[in-house]
Amino acid sequence: MFAWLKGFPPPPPPPLIMALQVRFVEGSQVEVPFQSNDSGTIDHGDDVDDDYDHEYNNHRESFSLYEEDGSTSAMKMSHFIRRISLYNPIVSGGDDVDPNKQPIKMGTFVGVFMPCIQNIFGVLFFIRLAWIVGTAGVLQGFLITFICCLVTFTTCISLSAIATNGMVPAGGPYYMISRNLGPELGGAVGILFYFASTIAASMYLLGSAEIFLLYTVPQAKIFDDIYNCYRLIGTLLLAIVSCIVLAGVGVVNRFALPTIALVNGCILLTFIGFFININGSDSLKFCMVGDRIPNLQHWIDNNPGHYLSCNETDLRHLFCANVTETGSCDPYFLKSANEGTIKEMNAITGATSGIILDNLFSKYLDTNDFIQSNDSKMTNNEYEETSDTYVVADMASSFTILIGVFFPSVTGIMQGSNRSGNLRDASRSIPVGTLAAQIITSIACDEKFAFEDLLGVLCFGASMNGMFLRDKFGAGAYGRLAAAELAVPHPMVIVIGSFIASAGAGMQCLTGAPRLLQAIALDGVIPMLHYFQKSTKRGEPLRAIFVSIAICELFILIAFLESITALISQFFLMCYLSVNAACVLQSVLKAPSWRPRFRFYHWSLSMFGAGLCVAVMFMSHWIFACVAIIIGMIAYKYIEYRGAEKEWGDGIRGLRLAAASYALTNLEEGPVHTKNWRPQLLVLCTVSSDRTSIENEQIVAFASQLKAGKGLTVLASVLNGKFLNMLAEVAATKMIMKEVCRRMKIRGFCEVLVAGDITEGMSALVQTSGLGGLKHNTVIMSWPQKWRNGNFEAVKFVETIRLTTAAKSALVVIKDVQQFPSNKEKIVGCMDVWWILHDGGIMILLAFLLRQNRVWRNTKLRIFTVCQSEEDLDKVRESMKTFIYHLRMDATVDVVCLVIRIIIVILEIFNIIKDKIEQISNFILLPLRAVVTKYDISEYAHELTLKREQRQKMLDQLGLTDRQKDIDVDNAISNSTSGVQSGAELPVQNRTNLLTLDNLFKKDKTVMNNNRINEGNEATSNAAAEQCEEEKLPITSSQTYNIRCLQRAKKLNEAIQSRSRESDLIFLNLPDPGKNGYEKFYMEYIEVMTTGLNRVVLIKGTGSEVVTIFS
Repeated sequence: MFAWLKGFPPPPPPPLIMALQVRFVEGSQVEVPFQSNDSGTIDHGDDVDDDYDHEYNNHRESFSLYEEDGSTSAMKMSHFIRRISLYNPIVSGGDDVDPNKQPIKMGTFVGVFMPCIQNIFGVLFFIRLAWIVGTAGVLQGFLITFICCLVTFTTCISLSAIATNGMVPAGGPYYMISRNLGPELGGAVGILFYFASTIAASMYLLGSAEIFLLYTVPQAKIFDDIYNCYRLIGTLLLAIVSCIVLAGVGVVNRFALPTIALVNGCILLTFIGFFININGSDSLKFCMVGDRIPNLQHWIDNNPGHYLSCNETDLRHLFCANVTETGSCDPYFLKSANEGTIKEMNAITGATSGIILDNLFSKYLDTNDFIQSNDSKMTNNEYEETSDTYVVADMASSFTILIGVFFPSVTGIMQGSNRSGNLRDASRSIPVGTLAAQIITSIACDEKFAFEDLLGVLCFGASMNGMFLRDKFGAGAYGRLAAAELAVPHPMVIVIGSFIASAGAGMQCLTGAPRLLQAIALDGVIPMLHYFQKSTKRGEPLRAIFVSIAICELFILIAFLESITALISQFFLMCYLSVNAACVLQSVLKAPSWRPRFRFYHWSLSMFGAGLCVAVMFMSHWIFACVAIIIGMIAYKYIEYRGAEKEWGDGIRGLRLAAASYALTNLEEGPVHTKNWRPQLLVLCTVSSDRTSIENEQIVAFASQLKAGKGLTVLASVLNGKFLNMLAEVAATKMIMKEVCRRMKIRGFCEVLVAGDITEGMSALVQTSGLGGLKHNTVIMSWPQKWRNGNFEAVKFVETIRLTTAAKSALVVIKDVQQFPSNKEKIVGCMDVWWILHDGGIMILLAFLLRQNRVWRNTKLRIFTVCQSEEDLDKVRESMKTFIYHLRMDATVDVVCLVIRIIIVILEIFNIIKDKIEQISNFILLPLRAVVTKYDISEYAHELTLKREQRQKMLDQLGLTDRQKDIDVDNAISNSTSGVQSGAELPVQNRTNLLTLDNLFKKDKTVMNNNRINEGNEATSNAAAEQCEEEKLPITSSQTYNIRCLQRAKKLNEAIQSRSRESDLIFLNLPDPGKNGYEKFYMEYIEVMTTGLNRVVLIKGTGSEVVTIFS
């Protein structure tokens, strides 16, 4: 203060105070490019006031501790609060909007309360409520109105909670639903609500036309068909209302205030008239002919100005073709005349008359039934003769039908929220204004919790004759309106007031509906609506207004009010259902962002409201309910398929997150039961060096063709480098992978891992992909095409096989992946499974799943297995057929017999100690047993688990010559062991052979129960021997064994080619690669085994059962 007294400028107020001052200065509006973005957060824009830039520079030293944060997205609190204070909830309509034009801001009374009151006190209150009471009775009439208003009341509570949970920009109910239930559901319900609001305008205008033609100026009926008159007058009223709407929301509000005052006055006068006429009134009488009401309105329409008295003489003009001939008269009329039951009755009997007892119960009618006191039915012939003389029901009525007819009269609760973009404080105005309008109108109409004041239903049911109430258009009293006749001082006041009220309600609908359509278009969830994003310089959605007028005119041409009310009831109920569901969802999830200021809500009340909406939908008109649901589903799927992806933090995604978290925490880790096993895929793919595509996309297509397994799919790739230096590459790679998943229609996940070593990255993916019990169990990778170019590809591939085996995951290797079909192709041919090793059945399961896809659906599945001897062929074939039958798979079975004689030598060697350099002492040779046996090829893959010396050198030698000389492996083995007796010491030169033979049987302990193969193509061994002889290299037993392995691969390949050369897909067991150091030999072995085969899938199972014959 002393510094200020000395002439120094005063210190600036705190940023929060400055922000509040700027925000709440009366009469000032400041606009900045600042709106809510798709995620529901705040876009800060690029322009910041120079004053705050200057403030930031002046206080820079104060924030020196946080200077490092300035390079990121961090923002000083003063700037953040400043921008919040300048938030503008008006949705930008494009470049045509004048930035200097101040938007119209409305408060609670004008912006919310008045539109709601005007729509709720609309046409149906005046022209249909009395008829509903007369038809349904006081008890059911009260129940109908109570149910309808209970729906809107619970929706008001839910709407208030959602509206106070943050700022509500333009869009109103649509914005709240979409941000809480997601863009798909929100967009679908938003479209339904738009149609409901637009069609409601046609309902109100048709109601005004009915009041004008029937009760105000009956002489204006220029067409014989009354509905054509409705169409003409409704179109003229639409033109007038449209001009007011096009003038802007400010002009609409100027018309709204006197209109609402007139409506409220009419309602008040109606209730006053109820008390004034408590003892009845003779001002309104209607005619009765026996138990029926004559259609005097029809007479006056054909004979203007000529009114008939309610006596036999005058009524002869109506009921007799010739008034002088009794034989030409209606029989029922003559009967009533003879009985003296033609009389006038008071329509207003008063509450003291006890008429309410006669009106307590329902008197529902079918179409063309007489309006009469008894329950007699009219025949078809009788209807044709008397349809113009007696008042008949123009539609069938029931409790559920009347709910659908009355419900639109209570649907005005959303009209205020439709204007959320034009409200000064939407989160405050919407709950206050909507609830106030709802409670007041509920008391007025009898609904809700004002049980002591059943004004709406009781005032008609307790004071008016039931016969007159059921006369919908007052035809028995020359077209009198029941609500108007009950009021004071004159019926014409109420008629004019109801006419203006109905037209005003239509005007309010045409004002809110286009803004709703523009909000949907601006969100971009429905691409075809982008045309309606534009606004005029005054902020009016001109294009949306014109299309709304066109839709309104289409439904005016329908002209039948009850049909329109039943349809829009379904649309409104769908919207109310969504609002209640959104409140339930957010309340149950209890997300940290769910903090509504409105506290008088509970999830159970919203749940009750949602259930009530569903019940009313199907009670009122189940066909229209199905139509509304189908339209909503079509819109939902369209948005899901073509709409822009939006992330608004909606409750549906929160529900998915909560459900996923709950499921994962309850999904125990460990072995999965065979019946629940499904392939959870980890697809290892490689992205091109320019980060524009995935190499060999067919591997992704193959994974997508396994979708019938309904399992998890993770698309993963490893980049070589450092993560901090490759953020852009990671983002680009993930984007490419997501795009491929989208094209392949895979609903899975994409992972990109950066590692200094590719093999280590693969190891990390195999170990850590997945979460809890939801982890991959199958790894898919492609065969490396360039493995001969250096040793890296072979080592990486073989190491990945070892990793998957150690991780207890199945491995699927796709060889020649370029030949595999895309998802657009269809394969017709054979799919062969060569089932050599029992790996748990994963090969036949994957084959079955592939055949569920349209690409492979037309292929024939064949399963080949091998037999131990020719004598077992039939037995094995029948057993296999039975097994496949119990697996419920459609496949043919074939058995292949491959028998080869070998000498199996079982030796066990113990080394005690090295005694001398050239001798091995204490070597004990266990009993040697030479056995001649037969065995099949089913164990060939496991022989490769041996460690073989000089395997790589032999591969290089095998590629140098094609000459063939026989090397008798059996003789070499026999000679190397000849002369050895029990307990004798084996010569040194023979020990290497014995050790190698011993290693031949050191297999994986889990698969040691099968026999082995020992025969192949001798050409390869011959070439190796020739080369060794040329280079003076000794042929060791390890080299001999490698040759034998290649011989077996060649032999297996010949067997497969003989049966599956023309097959479109072949499944084979993948051998185990053994230990390190022999990767290239292993790769060569696979190449020999698959040479000349089309589309080979190599599978290495875990040994765990994945198929079962049990239910």
